[in-house]
Amino acid sequence: MTFPEWSEQPMDLEAMVKASDHMGFSARRLLQEAPWVGTEATCGQVAQMFQDDPTLPAIVVLADKGARIPAGLADRNTFLLHFAQRYGRDLYTKRPVLHLGDRKPLLVSLEADLAEISDRISREKPDALHRGFILVDEKGAYAGIGLGIDVMRLTAERTAQTLEQLRSTQRELIQSEKMAALGGLVAGVAHEINTPLGVAVTAVTAFAQETQKFREAYQSGKLRRNDLEEYVQSAGEALGFVQGNITRAADLVQAFKQVAVDQTSDLPRQFDLGEYVGEVLRSLVPRLRRSPHWLDTYLPAGVQVYSAPGAIAQIITNLVMNALTHAFGSQQGVIAIRLSDGPHPDLLQLIISDDGCGIPADDLPHIFDPFFTTKRDQGGTGLGLHVVYNLVTQRLRGRIDVESTPGKGTRFQVTFPRQLPRE
Repeated sequence: MTFPEWSEQPMDLEAMVKASDHMGFSARRLLQEAPWVGTEATCGQVAQMFQDDPTLPAIVVLADKGARIPAGLADRNTFLLHFAQRYGRDLYTKRPVLHLGDRKPLLVSLEADLAEISDRISREKPDALHRGFILVDEKGAYAGIGLGIDVMRLTAERTAQTLEQLRSTQRELIQSEKMAALGGLVAGVAHEINTPLGVAVTAVTAFAQETQKFREAYQSGKLRRNDLEEYVQSAGEALGFVQGNITRAADLVQAFKQVAVDQTSDLPRQFDLGEYVGEVLRSLVPRLRRSPHWLDTYLPAGVQVYSAPGAIAQIITNLVMNALTHAFGSQQGVIAIRLSDGPHPDLLQLIISDDGCGIPADDLPHIFDPFFTTKRDQGGTGLGLHVVYNLVTQRLRGRIDVESTPGKGTRFQVTFPRQLPRE
């Protein structure tokens, strides 16, 4: 049998693919080698080529060999299916290859994006998924072929990569929210510590002045019994002021240290949940003092948990700040925090509610969506409640439910296990 003129694809395909990796998910990633024949080739000649090379997926038919302009595509499965039918060999052997080949194959630019390729296959030629398609350069010249199986493989690869990017972005956003909350905590605690330290400094300064007067009276020989009694009384008062306020500052620093460490490391540990929630709320007092609202808490002592305190601190902080930002407007209100047993002995419930304006029914299904906010013009990012949802469901392995009635308030219910798995 005499074979028509054909080519084994003279390009260095591997080098082309490596050189184009920087282009991401383009058609170059699908480029495969395939021989070509002219339009004068017969079905019998092409069938023999498929028989000689069982790995050959398709053969391209060129209308102009010099310009390498595609005229059709003979994919192995479809072509041999018809050629091998009863009387098929007798009917088609001497007929032109395009009699059994695809005369209108999908032509795809090497620069096409994966999304564009998928869209064109879906809209223009669905059978290209199993028949393949022809890749062409900027001049429309044949460059190689692409297969549907590779489109699906690359789509899966791209989906996995996109998913990992989303997860990475999510981790960064959560960390960013943590750092923002920690920054606010530092500023608030620093402001709060200034008050007891200022009182202590004032008491020490006043006592220093009393001491100087006492020394002068003693050195001049004019010290009276009454002066001594007044000095001892002043010393006791000053000591009481200093001791009380320094102790208060130390307590604030200790609470801040524990919350800060938990928010940055978030390692699970055993702790008293009611006591810890109280520490977190104390760290929010400076922010609450700048508002007309107040807290109403029920935090029973002795509720021991093995959980992630950093996640709990972040959840409480975000929900309280969300209420301060959205719930009340110019009206005074109450934010209630309740800790109680859950519906199962192994579960706890932390309920944070307010008596504010509530959430509109149209917004309620979207409040946990990333970047959803009604306060973007006031600096809202729309990430606070999204972070809360992820921390509850992923870090605490719990669930969060929300109820809201416009004009009456909003109630967040966080249900989570008392004990995380000890890994």
